[in-house]
Amino acid sequence: MFKVFKALTAAIALTAAAGAASAQDYPNRSISVIVPYSPGGTDTLARTIAQGLSNELGQTVVVENKPGAGGTVGGSFVANAEPDGYTFLFAVSSVQTVAPHQRDLPYGFDALRGVARVSVGPNVMAARKDAPFKTMEEMVAYAKENPGEVSYGSAGTGGATHIASEAVARAADVELFHIPFQGVTPAVAAAVAGEVDLVLGFASAILPQAEAGKVTVLAQLGEGRAKLLPDVPTLKESGIDLELPVNIGFWAPAGTPDEVVDAFAAAVEKVITSDELQEYGKNTLSELQFAGPADFDAMLAKEDAFYEELLSTIDFSK
Repeated sequence: MFKVFKALTAAIALTAAAGAASAQDYPNRSISVIVPYSPGGTDTLARTIAQGLSNELGQTVVVENKPGAGGTVGGSFVANAEPDGYTFLFAVSSVQTVAPHQRDLPYGFDALRGVARVSVGPNVMAARKDAPFKTMEEMVAYAKENPGEVSYGSAGTGGATHIASEAVARAADVELFHIPFQGVTPAVAAAVAGEVDLVLGFASAILPQAEAGKVTVLAQLGEGRAKLLPDVPTLKESGIDLELPVNIGFWAPAGTPDEVVDAFAAAVEKVITSDELQEYGKNTLSELQFAGPADFDAMLAKEDAFYEELLSTIDFSK
């Protein structure tokens, strides 16, 4: 019995030593970053960061697109990958915090772990230029006087902009009329054309239209005013008790060793805070803002609980 115990102890010690060695040697081969969307937008940011990561880590970081089903094809691929630190997901947090509540998927919230947040959007809500309101406060007052008459365009039923708009409506205690489109671009175009009263989306999609005088930006949805939008009030500043930052970042399969996650996150922080990336963020209207593994996981848990409750209140048949 004592011999068996000694053998088990030796085996455990060898396993621990091997794990420590592998963490110390990390990375010793190329790393894959899965973007669960088609090329463009999020994909471009991922590739820009990957170039810096290759330099920081001393290994090639390869970005691969696996689009489909609102990001869940790529999300599933990473959630079920080997948790060895060589496969990461780069996505919007809804892949983990929203999609698993909407339909049966081959992964759940706990199948992924947050590694590093790199951006918080920002998202903004804007109105058609000739709308009978020019501020969020005025929009809320008008919508309460005319329930169901204020329309908003989304990128599609059940998508992020639809859900976020409904969250705004609920927090403001107003009834809005939903008109879905096939993507953010046509939704913004509809607001420019005066076909919908409101539209919500990334600043990069809406601000150029606002600067051209074609729409009016009412509010931004983050926790505080983004550096890129210092003159645009938040929802809270507009009297609506809601914060909906768009968290974009890296995830790893659950079970990926802490030491490996920490090493990768440290490299991400160096890249994100570099002058080159900060300039890229300004040029693309992206608010780059790093958060490490523990903070990111806490944000995601809070976000997951919020959307689980919110989604149960939305009628997706409308």
